[in-house]
Amino acid sequence: MPEKVHGKIQNLLTRAARQDNPATQKDSSVANATRVLPTITEAEKLFSILHRKLFQIEHWNACSNISTFELFDETGKAQPKKTAALGDFVKITLPGSGKDDWVKIISIDEAQDETILTLQPSLNPVDEENEQNTSHFFTSDSTNNFCLQRESAKINFYVIGLDETANTEETSGVLETVRNYATAKLGCLLGIQKAQWETFCGNFLEIEKSN
Repeated sequence: MPEKVHGKIQNLLTRAARQDNPATQKDSSVANATRVLPTITEAEKLFSILHRKLFQIEHWNACSNISTFELFDETGKAQPKKTAALGDFVKITLPGSGKDDWVKIISIDEAQDETILTLQPSLNPVDEENEQNTSHFFTSDSTNNFCLQRESAKINFYVIGLDETANTEETSGVLETVRNYATAKLGCLLGIQKAQWETFCGNFLEIEKSN
């Protein structure tokens, strides 16, 4: 087990807490869910199952009550059955938002009881006309970190957003600029994004099925 990876989730949570301060001029978000298993053995088994699920992006759609997710490889070809890997893209569709958003898998960190999949707003790999622009309502400085963690018989799942800033520069025009600002800012202010990711976390751990 690479020791330098172990404990990174706590570091991400600490960074998010520090950014949740107007003085930093940066925004962060944390959504999470926890499931406690009867025994450590059962928790280890579930962790293994969820680890595989984390890299099967098509399964994310069953966890979301709003957005849909599609996996594309690094060449921009749709790969619905592929196991997600470094350099792959994910298209996120939020109905009614006006356009799709794109992120790229920039980091995969794994320890014995921790797995982190880090996604960053990116260009649209299937749009040659705007291949230099970040096609997302957040700038490319932000990241979304999907974190799976086992602590004894307890399993935690977090979606941690860092450096979240509305993308109002790399856009195709005024309409997209307004759209990005509204999606990023109003979604946060109204709690829509946090509520969506909280639902995602709970569904990912299949908490309702366990009750």
